[in-house]
Amino acid sequence: MARIALICQDCRHAFTVATQAGVKSKQKRCPKCASEHTRQTLASYLRNGALSDPNCGAPRCSTYG
Repeated sequence: MARIALICQDCRHAFTVATQAGVKSKQKRCPKCASEHTRQTLASYLRNGALSDPNCGAPRCSTYG
């Protein structure tokens, strides 16, 4: 299971989401202010790959094919 780190662009709250596949839109909502304007942190991207990749969290996840 991968832990994806997100940050809210409205209130700057950082939070993580545990997932075995791609992150669902409801998981991206900020738990502090309920904003949908969140983004994946760079460290999380480098560790787990892009949020849209359904294989992220699986071994050898890669966004480069």
